[in-house]
Formats: sequence, structure tokens, C-alpha cells
Amino acid sequence: MVDIVAGRSISPPNGPAAGVGLREPSIALGTAIVSSLLVAEVERMRASGIPVGEDEFRGLYISESEADRLLGSKRRAARDNGLAEQDSRLSGLRNELVELAASAGGPLGRVTSLAGLSSFEAGCLLLCLAAEEDPDIQRLVAYAQDHVSKRRPCVELLIRVLAGDDAPGAARASFDADAPLRRWRLVALYDEQGQPHTPLANHSVALNPRIASYLAGEDGLDEALRPYARLTGVPRSPCQPPLPVGLRERVEALAALPATSLQPPVVHLAGPDAARIRTVASELAGGAGLGLLSVVLPGIEAEGGLDAVLSLCEREAAIQGAALLLTGLEQLKREDAERLRARVGAGLLARLVLVAANGNDAWPGLSIAVPGLEFDARRALWETLLGGAQGVDPTVLDDLAGKFRLSTQGIEDAASAAFGSARWRNPSAPVVEADDLYGAARAQSMPILNALARKVAPHYRWDDIVLPPDTLEQLREMCGMVEHRHLVYETWGFDRKLALGKGVMALFAGPSGTGKTMAADVIAGALGLDLYKIDLSGVVSKYIGETEKNLGSIFSEAESSNAILFFDEADALFGKRSEVKDAHDRYANIETAYLLQRMEEYSGAVILATNLKMNLDEAFSRRLHFVIDFPLPEEDDRRRIWMSMLPSDLPRGDDIDFVFLARQFKMTGGNIRNIVLAGAFSAASEGAPMGMAHLIRATRREYQKLGRMVTEAEFGPYVGLLRGS
Repeated sequence: MVDIVAGRSISPPNGPAAGVGLREPSIALGTAIVSSLLVAEVERMRASGIPVGEDEFRGLYISESEADRLLGSKRRAARDNGLAEQDSRLSGLRNELVELAASAGGPLGRVTSLAGLSSFEAGCLLLCLAAEEDPDIQRLVAYAQDHVSKRRPCVELLIRVLAGDDAPGAARASFDADAPLRRWRLVALYDEQGQPHTPLANHSVALNPRIASYLAGEDGLDEALRPYARLTGVPRSPCQPPLPVGLRERVEALAALPATSLQPPVVHLAGPDAARIRTVASELAGGAGLGLLSVVLPGIEAEGGLDAVLSLCEREAAIQGAALLLTGLEQLKREDAERLRARVGAGLLARLVLVAANGNDAWPGLSIAVPGLEFDARRALWETLLGGAQGVDPTVLDDLAGKFRLSTQGIEDAASAAFGSARWRNPSAPVVEADDLYGAARAQSMPILNALARKVAPHYRWDDIVLPPDTLEQLREMCGMVEHRHLVYETWGFDRKLALGKGVMALFAGPSGTGKTMAADVIAGALGLDLYKIDLSGVVSKYIGETEKNLGSIFSEAESSNAILFFDEADALFGKRSEVKDAHDRYANIETAYLLQRMEEYSGAVILATNLKMNLDEAFSRRLHFVIDFPLPEEDDRRRIWMSMLPSDLPRGDDIDFVFLARQFKMTGGNIRNIVLAGAFSAASEGAPMGMAHLIRATRREYQKLGRMVTEAEFGPYVGLLRGS
């Protein structure tokens, strides 16, 4: 195939590099020019009498006949034209390369312009590309370097072919680490194999794979970025809830301004919902006439190091004509975050840089708070995604949107999981039920608290718990406050009146065994929320700063799920602040103040359980929505507890006297549970139904465990059962 160079027909070596008429014109013309330069250099070498490949190791070099075949018959006669003619031809081709570098379009022009490449540097890219694509060019490169295995051009050959005797020092400087070829990672230098030290001239040069594919006209992201990045205009999907009206208006107004109006060209997007972050980023990028390259920085940074990764992002955003969105920055180490902040502030990464960091750290440029989904947006998204599900009760949608503060992606994943559960239950005719939706929502919102808390699976219902009527009424009021907070705060506007304290904070106070943990269990089950019992021994640390860190992790990870946090024996952590006598006392007060702050910021329910209400700090008491007392049960309550503790499947005798047990033994529900369980095991050992004798003996053992004196008078008419044991 014949390429046209400066109005003349030339015949470069056969192969892919020569047959590039269908590729982008600047690349086709450029590879033809550098191929012709290589041909002319080989001819110059032969015309000057340089003994190329003439040694005793036949077969390990490119022979004269092979060179003739590669050069083509039309070039054979050129050897006789003399060295001056070859020098003149080389000079002419270099001038053509200069003209091409100045006027190139397409991928070559973009890379040349963005990186500020000289004509020599552009020629290096083209010759490396030609050598990568065409085996014949590779063999000519080996011939020109007098080594059959050196099929990549080395620095010396590139300077010799593309620069000649014109400013060789400037050409060498093009391979410095801070020069465009290497700073933009367009090429890589490789040492000679088996050599302890390789001079710069002997380094072989290869195109970066991403640049090679880009110049060859291939689409797609850099291979190193693909697992962590995506290039998209982020078109608005039908399922994606809209931005709040006020935010959308300001974003559109900002996007309508010229890109140069932002100095530095950096926007900090702070918010919990990744989909909304991408929506805002897409609007701003589109307004600047750019695409959007989104990169999850922590994942790729851990693999390649921050500086290398930022160089890849910078290069990819530049050649794709995209704004750069960096996400997950709150997960970076402090020193890496500082280096990134300095790099972003210098304005070198992209024409527009958007950093998504859900925190209070200061970033250069404009900062935009992007709120998470409001109740109406969450409900609308649930309704849209479940449009194909028959029979979903609207009140279920209200519950899902009100109880689970999921992100856009979380709701999409939960809806998909619910459909999957329905399909598994009935493959031929799946029907999504409320339990599928609640289970999927809980699975999506489940916080990772295993190291500091224990998830308590709900076991009890309202009918299982025995408490005074007023205590039960307060518990139901607490449930109502959690269930309808979206109506009061968002729909009725109370969130504009209150800066903090929008969650529910309650204190359960009473002796051990009076039902505090059971009540938390009942509430979680009634609301369909997760209940996490906080392990205080894992939270409180003797090391300064660790307690706050642990508490911060608990509240942050529980936020999206609206999980109920249950602090048992809370007086150990929330006790009265001590007088400041030493540094440790001062720091303990700091921990308490931090905890108060996080509790008020938390939008879910926090339950503090204590045996001694008097020990609780007044600062906590003022912030509590409920203080619920769990008294020792009265006789009637004890009778109901005794009766409720016996399962329907338990074989039991007719002699059990619940009235006597309730009247005679003043114990908590926890003690009664222990007695019934011990009596059941005693009956099982005897192979008999559980009767009054088993319960009387178990009661004596419970008294002994509690350290209480056992008197025969307490057992009244059943004392004989006690003696018979």
C-alpha cells in the first residue's frame, strides 16, 4: 500500500504500519513519516559503509539480503546516491515531522497539545507505535541497532533518527523524569538485560499501553484504572430521584458559567449519597463541555501509590476531555489526603476537579453540600423500583422510606434483592411481600459493628412482655416517635426548627431482670429495625482518643440503617462527670462531651439501660426524650410472667400453683425465667412432666444463687416438696 507524504509516493516496509490508510489521518501520516525516517537512516548507514551485522554469529543478526527485502526493491538503488543525498532526505523528513506535530489533529494532536510535546517527542511516540504494530519495522529497528533482539528503539536510535545532529542535548533532555514524555507516562524506559547499569542512550523505549491504544484509535479506559473508574456523562436515569429544587437551581446556574469562573477549578461535594454526588458532578462537567471520569481513589491508591495514580487520572482526564471526580477521600490516610489537597489546589489534575469527601475537611475551591435522600425522594424511588410488583401496600412504602435512610444505590439493591427473594420462594409466579422488602432493606443497611457491638435478633412481641400499663404506654409512644419522625420533621417542617436531637434518646432504668433488654427487643421487632447491644468493654479504652474513635465508628456505621443502639449498664459509660483532679479526669469529661454530641447528631434511636438512675449525668437527662422506669413486678404481674414463661409444648402437671408462686416469691422476670428453665431440665432428667416440685426446688436454687436466706416458712404448704428433695 502506498502512503502520500508531502506529495511524494514512498514505499515503507510492508505490514500493519504501512497499511494504515483507514486510521486517523495524522497517525497514518505520522507513522509513514517516521517509518521513512527509519528507512532513510538505514540507507544512510549503509551508504556510509557502517559494517552492520557483519560478525561470525550468523543467524543472530539482520543480514544484507534481509535488509534489502525489508527496504523494498525501490530503495536498493538509493544506496548509490551517496551519503549527502541520504542526509538531505533525512532532513526533509524531519521538517515534515515538525509540520505534522504543529498541525496534527485527532489523538496525536490532542496528546501533543495537552502534554506540550516537541516535534521530536511526538516523533518518538509515532516511531514506538510503528515498531509496536509492524514486525518489519521491529526488524529494521534491530538492524539499525545492530542487535537482532533489540526490536524496541533505544534512546540513541530515536535521537539519531528523529533529531540527527540538531540539538542532541535537547533531545536527550526529553527523556528526563520531569519532561512531558515521562511525567505524563507516555513512554517507559527499560534497562538492558543482564547489565548492572544502563546508560541513558542504551535504554529501550516503549509506549505506555494506554497511549498506544489511544493513538491506535481504540476506546476505553486505562487498564490500570478500569476496576476503579468509569467514564460517563451520567445521564439521568428514570429511577434516579431528582435533586432538591433549590440545589438543582444553583447547580444549573453554576454550570451555565464559563469554566474559567472557578479559580481554582475545584469543587468539593460533601454528602452521603453517591448517586446524587454523581448527578451534581455531571451537571457541572456538562456545563463546562466535559465528560466525567469518576475514580474511587482509596482502592486504586492502595495498589499503585498516590502519586502514580494521580498521574494516571490526570492523563486519562486530559485525553478523554473529562472532568475528574475523585470519591472516597475520607478513607485516605492523613498524609495522603494532605498531598492530594496540595495537588488539587495547584490546579494541575484536570480542567475541572470534583472531590467527593463526606466530611468537614477543608478543600480548595467551592464547597457544595449535597444532602442525602429525603423521605419523599426515598418513597418515590421505592415506588418506581417496585412498579412491577403487584399488591405492595402503600403503607409499606411509607415504612420503608421512613425507617431506612438508604442511599439511591442501597434502595436499588434492596429492591433487586426483594425481587430475588420472591423468585426463590415461588420461581414460576413470584410475588414480592412486605417481609421480602423489610429483610432486603435491613440487609442493605446493616452496619458493620461486630467488633464493638452484638446484633440482637428480635424474639419477642408486645404480648410477651409483662410491664405496668404506663410503662407499656411509654414504650409505644417511643415507637410512634421513631415511626412518624419523617412526617413531623420533614413534612411538617420541624427539622427547620431543630438543629440537633432529631433522633430518639431513651433511658430504661430499673433493677436487673425487670425487662429492659426485652423491651428493646420488642421495640426493634415492632419497628422492623436492627438492634445492636453495645459491648462497653470494647468501647471504653484506656488509650487517649480510642474511646471517641470507637464511639464515632458505632454511630457512623449505624446511621444509614437507623439501627437501634442499646447501651446496657450505661452508668458505667455515662455516669456523672467527675471533678477534675488530674489529666485523666479532664479527658474522661471530653469523652462524655463527645458522646453527647454524637447522640444528638444520630437520627436513629439510642437506648441507655441503667440499674441506678441516680448515677446518670444531668446533662444526659436534659437531652433524653424518654425516661422509662422498669419497677420490680407486683404480684399480678409476677403471676402473668410465671404463666407466660411456660411454652405450650411443655408437658406439665396439674399441680402448678401460679397464684402461690406469684404471691410468695418477690422476684424479677429474669429470676422467674431462670427458675422455669431449671425446673424444665429437672423434669426432663426424671422423664416426667414438669410439676410444682420441680419449680419449688428450682426456686430454692435461685435463692441460693442470689445469696438470699431460704426459710421453710416461705414455701408454706409446699415445704414438703422441698424436704422431699
